[in-house]
Amino acid sequence: MGKAVKLLAYRCCKGLGLFHLSRRWGAGRLRILCYHGVSVADEHRFAPGLFMRPETVRSRLEILKRGGYVVLPLAEAVERLDAGTLPADAVVITYDDGFYGSHLFGMDVARGFGLPQTFYITTYHVIKQTPIFRLVVRYLFWKTHHRELRVDGLLDPETGTIPLGDGRSNEFMWRLIRHAEERLDEPGRVALGRELGGRLGVDYDAIARDRRFSLVSPAEIARLVEAGVDVQLHTHRHCMPSDEPGVVREIVDNRAVLEPIVGRPCDHLCYPSGAFLAEQRPWLEALGVASATTCLVGMNDPGTPRLALKRFLDAEDVSAIEFEAELSGFAEILRRVRGAVRREPPATSSPTSYGH
Repeated sequence: MGKAVKLLAYRCCKGLGLFHLSRRWGAGRLRILCYHGVSVADEHRFAPGLFMRPETVRSRLEILKRGGYVVLPLAEAVERLDAGTLPADAVVITYDDGFYGSHLFGMDVARGFGLPQTFYITTYHVIKQTPIFRLVVRYLFWKTHHRELRVDGLLDPETGTIPLGDGRSNEFMWRLIRHAEERLDEPGRVALGRELGGRLGVDYDAIARDRRFSLVSPAEIARLVEAGVDVQLHTHRHCMPSDEPGVVREIVDNRAVLEPIVGRPCDHLCYPSGAFLAEQRPWLEALGVASATTCLVGMNDPGTPRLALKRFLDAEDVSAIEFEAELSGFAEILRRVRGAVRREPPATSSPTSYGH
């Protein structure tokens, strides 16, 4: 159905008390909310599925507070889900990746709301402290007011100019991203990003300074921990290999950065981009991973595999009534009914993928 019709239907159902009834059905089930970046500039306009305005996220927390939802720490929530002792309306708040803007907002939440939060942090860019190349390049193409791009020297053997805003420029952008991720080291990617920004009339160095596409530093992770934020695993290079040695390397490297800062074992994982395979589960169990979150949409009940926990991926373009429908369980009931009738696979939210 169209979004306008969907929103109207949700408002009518809420007015009829169906959201309230759905919360009764949701008792004993765990809701896990997922956030990614919180904007420091205009990132939410560039990628509203990935970045949200601080005021939008703050409004969600107010909904939780007004609605009487019980926000639990991740580890406690998973343990109580296993034990069948979850309170009614239990919620966990998670942030993926470790964006600088999320750190600023997370500190504000710790001070102002006092709610438990989990930050799943991928650590390659924590060490490098450079903007995430893939996001910067996409942003430069989005931000520019130029109508064409001179491509000489950017991607051999391309020469001349290409028009911007059509399929050819999009195809060139992705080839450039793949080339840089596969062939260049981090200084090379930074130099290429700066050169591309100059040609597109967008200041790369300003983007690097305000850190809109950068991750937290080790010192900022330490401040999050001091503020009571739970820091957990998101792999080192934001990827989940399909082979066991690759998975082991990602978890070991991720822990090697985080655990000396956190001061305790990190044993809860968020799959990067939500990608996971069934054969990875025994490898993760052998590594002592206690739970892992996905991009599968829905609530978690006692039968949900702990290494395939579902979440709701909130976004700037999600309305308040849609958020309430997810929290109450009404949207989940509709999905389960529709899935049973149509025999549909589990719904998946749009994950993020930005490489290293």
